[in-house]
Amino acid sequence: MRTIATGLIMAAMVAGVAIAQELTGGDPMQAEWQLVTESAQFGPRDTAEPFIFDDQMWLSNGYYHGGVLYPDLWRSEDGKNWWCVLEQTPYDPYAEIVVYDGKIWAIKGSVWNSTDGKTWQKVLDETPFGVRGYGEALVHDGRIWHLGGPDVWSSTDGVNWTRVCEDAPYGSRSGSAFLAFGGRLWVIAGCVGIPNDPPEAGYENITTYNDVWSSEDGATWERVVEHAPWAPRKWVVGEVYRDRMFIIGGYDNRNEANFGDVWWSTDGVQWHELPTPEGYKGRHEVSPYVFRDSLWIVAGNTWPVVNDVWRVTIPEE
Repeated sequence: MRTIATGLIMAAMVAGVAIAQELTGGDPMQAEWQLVTESAQFGPRDTAEPFIFDDQMWLSNGYYHGGVLYPDLWRSEDGKNWWCVLEQTPYDPYAEIVVYDGKIWAIKGSVWNSTDGKTWQKVLDETPFGVRGYGEALVHDGRIWHLGGPDVWSSTDGVNWTRVCEDAPYGSRSGSAFLAFGGRLWVIAGCVGIPNDPPEAGYENITTYNDVWSSEDGATWERVVEHAPWAPRKWVVGEVYRDRMFIIGGYDNRNEANFGDVWWSTDGVQWHELPTPEGYKGRHEVSPYVFRDSLWIVAGNTWPVVNDVWRVTIPEE
């Protein structure tokens, strides 16, 4: 349980900057929030794929209302000024992207790679796991991993894939936060396509979770927490920053609302909430980065989708 001492949580908006301080387990956590821009040069979107390459933040594709897909690719050196690299990317829409072996890899129904983000080559016509709506690619233990269904795949070259787990115990998860942290793979929250009992108010054909799963080798999984202190959710994203796992927002399917919270953990078991400032709206499917010593939260769906950029900086311990 979080212990709160008088005066140790405060939030004040001054020129778009919020300071929040939390006392958890006797240790202070201070975070500086900054609204870098309310409206970036790229169009409002969610589900855009973020990655760091060539000391820049890159943003690939994204969803707009009415099922519209942005097929573009953007980059930025400061989070405020963004440049369009490609108006039409050649790889599959909503491809998961990782940086591995000095290249950018776009993985979905096929696999593409690039050394500069401008010129792409297809290296695999058809992936063995096929197109998944909410899959995720990660780099862990010297390999590329693909999660987001009941099975788990890995590859050392993006071409030859091995199914290391056929039927993971967490089921056919989607909309989860997938992370590589502490020498392990993590699957956090998300949903399965089975109605809850009673049905959840939002999308009635799914069940959302607030559990945490972990694996060292992708084959053997353990549930480290069945019910975390944050509410069940889907369309949540995660990032690793300051030797902690962070989860950001998500969609509350039980109450048909967005979450505006941010939580962190060093072990996946104990979770602590990081206060968010006034002006930061609840949202799902944001694009997170760790860049230039800060955690960045870009765009997302607040109903409607937005194109703002937030920077969160936590001092080194």
